[in-house]
Amino acid sequence: MNLRIRSYNSFFCGLISLFLFIKCSPDSSSVEYFRSERNGDFKARIVVDSTMIYRNNRNNGQLSVDIKYKAVLLDSDIDSIEWLFPDGNPENAKETLSASINYSNYGTFNSKLILTKVDTVNLNNIYSYKDTIEISNPIRIAYKETNWSTFITTDDPNWLVLPNNQNVIIRENQIFEDSDPFEAYASFKGFNNKKLKFSIDYKLTYKNPLNDNITQNPKIDILVDDLKAFGVSGVSNDKYFTQEFFVDNLNDFDFKIKKYPSITSSNWQLSLTASSTTLTDIDIALYDLLNQNKIIGYLNLEQTSTSTETTSYQALLNTTINGTIYNFGIKNQSIVLDGDPITIKPGSNYKIIFNTEDSLPKSFEILNENFTTIPVNLENNEYFIDATFKKLFISLE
Repeated sequence: MNLRIRSYNSFFCGLISLFLFIKCSPDSSSVEYFRSERNGDFKARIVVDSTMIYRNNRNNGQLSVDIKYKAVLLDSDIDSIEWLFPDGNPENAKETLSASINYSNYGTFNSKLILTKVDTVNLNNIYSYKDTIEISNPIRIAYKETNWSTFITTDDPNWLVLPNNQNVIIRENQIFEDSDPFEAYASFKGFNNKKLKFSIDYKLTYKNPLNDNITQNPKIDILVDDLKAFGVSGVSNDKYFTQEFFVDNLNDFDFKIKKYPSITSSNWQLSLTASSTTLTDIDIALYDLLNQNKIIGYLNLEQTSTSTETTSYQALLNTTINGTIYNFGIKNQSIVLDGDPITIKPGSNYKIIFNTEDSLPKSFEILNENFTTIPVNLENNEYFIDATFKKLFISLE
């Protein structure tokens, strides 16, 4: 009986030994490994020289901006490094702490650093820890105007680019023949129907500012193609303002600046008829104040004084249309067709202002140089305005 029990015991011990031998065989194909990927929490950051880059190439897609990235690892024992640079060239890099990436477009560019650490828990269990580090401030590449001299204009002499090539002045120092505005534009290409943000600084400066000279007529317009982005009518003299605006779906477009003239030549004139043979008749050229419903004129009569106090000029406002002359004069303090002449004394300089309604004169005011501080000569008029622009930025949103 005891012999039989010992025989069974020997059999089972042999069977268990055989199982253990097979399980622990050095044949690698019989060993099972358990791999697991887990979230890591590594301390690292991405460093670049600058996150805001400006270029002045108006053709998007033709830039060449090199950015140097560097990884600063605060954890040791990192086994693998991988960089991701969407829309960069190249778009990725591996096993390096630094990389130089080239960008050919305007825009905002993120970058990522994927860190991996491998931990072998035991012979059969391997853990892979991964953590993704994103750049805290993405790279932004935007357009900055630094070449105003390349704008195409309708009047180059009045487009004054300052020596830094970053400021430009549209000067006004002449009478325009008509109301067509001064224009300057530059063409931009390849923005892939993106939404763009524009920002520009501007100021308007009177050549001869008067404290009470407040007008609300168009001064400047900014357009993207034919779309008016914004316009300026009022003036805070010689003070810069920043204007920002957004435009959707832009690919190829023109950025355009319009400046309207303050004064244009008028079809009206003032005819002065002398009441004495000691004076000669005079025709005075008049000027329209654009969109202000006013006609103005300057009368230089200082050299026409006589010893006869009763000598004077009889003035009529007139215009000619299709060969017909229309004369306007005064009646009951108003200006009407075929009214009486305006009496003007010689020996002084004057400024005359006709107020209009529906493009016809309705009333008038005459200023004698001896009783006003308002300029009574065209050269020192209070209407000419210079427009200055700087800091034009365009960025993709």
